[in-house]
Amino acid sequence: MGLRSFTVCMWAKVREALNKTVLFSYGTKRNPFEIQLLLSGQSALFTVGGEAHLVEARDVAQDGQWAHFCGSWSSEEGLTTLWVNGQKVASSAGVAEGHVLPDGGAMQLGQEKNGCCTFGFDGGFDPKLSFAGKMTGVNVWDRVLGEEEIFQNAQLEGSCSSRGNVVGWGVSEIIPHGGAQYIN
Repeated sequence: MGLRSFTVCMWAKVREALNKTVLFSYGTKRNPFEIQLLLSGQSALFTVGGEAHLVEARDVAQDGQWAHFCGSWSSEEGLTTLWVNGQKVASSAGVAEGHVLPDGGAMQLGQEKNGCCTFGFDGGFDPKLSFAGKMTGVNVWDRVLGEEEIFQNAQLEGSCSSRGNVVGWGVSEIIPHGGAQYIN
């Protein structure tokens, strides 16, 4: 990665959002919590550079309902924005300003990496914190998408027409672990 800006978007339908239900995470050995897009009850949260740097939107997610989530961040101003169903729901400047997301980490869907010292898929996961539900259309770009692009990605008819250039749903290899399944 080695990114100074990015946008991550996905569709998710969570069976039950717990106190911390991770949709997307990226971490390195040095910092397992570089990026997290997660739910906490009906709130959506987006962190960059660690759990202390976050934006949060309350009452935007419902268990059992499909929703489109996007988080964008730019190192230059630390501008971090959270979008739900194509609408900006939270934004903050100064979040991890000047930070560079290091490469060499691992992206994970539906779980965060717990612990500091193991990496890959060999342990360090807490099954009680695993995402339970469905997700699709996971894309990551190496830039901040504009408001209209986010809105178009959140439309059912446009959700698969734009693929990320870092991770492209249906193009990038995604390896299921821990009971995750592909369903056609």
